[in-house]
Amino acid sequence: MTLRIIIADDHPVVRIGARSVIHGSGVGEVVAEAATAQDLLAYLSTHPCDVLVTDYSMPDSTVPDGFAMISMIRRRYPLLPVLMLSVSSNLAILRMVRDAGVLGLVDKGSSMDELPIAIRTVHRGLPYVSLSLKERVEAAGSSAMVEGEGRPLSPREVEVLRLLGKGMTVKEIATLLHRSASTISRQKGDAMLKLGLNSDAQLFDYLRNGQL
Repeated sequence: MTLRIIIADDHPVVRIGARSVIHGSGVGEVVAEAATAQDLLAYLSTHPCDVLVTDYSMPDSTVPDGFAMISMIRRRYPLLPVLMLSVSSNLAILRMVRDAGVLGLVDKGSSMDELPIAIRTVHRGLPYVSLSLKERVEAAGSSAMVEGEGRPLSPREVEVLRLLGKGMTVKEIATLLHRSASTISRQKGDAMLKLGLNSDAQLFDYLRNGQL
């Protein structure tokens, strides 16, 4: 059976590499390639597919990426197996997307040779995690934990911090996520409290160090 696959990643070289491995392995055919979350949602509505291979962070879109994007896809296409490409080893993000229904996690830093195996696995409805990520994901326990205070951040708090780390303001995040600025500000403050951070300077040092 030739699987119909959609690839989504904002880096052309990743899409080219993934497409080459998929076609070369014979596991399936790439029916669409998206560079933004907006394009991905459009292609999903017009291109039937058997497996979605997607990045987590895809900026420059009019719709949210990250966890909000994953959650939207899971709601609209609950039977579609989702395989996420990631360069993040952050336990909070990895646990969140797995708990949201992402079946596969493939480390971009590892060999793309494992991609066909991962695609076949998730298409059968089974979980797949790259060996380089597996130990860290399993060590995270049953809830998304962030290093530091050891207290759980909610998915929305993680998203707010991730977007702040990309240089967005509270107002810009509120517009993107269709929430009020006061809600975003509160979620930012709650996250800082859980992380034991007392100022914006400490927060941005934390984000600059790649903690989220």
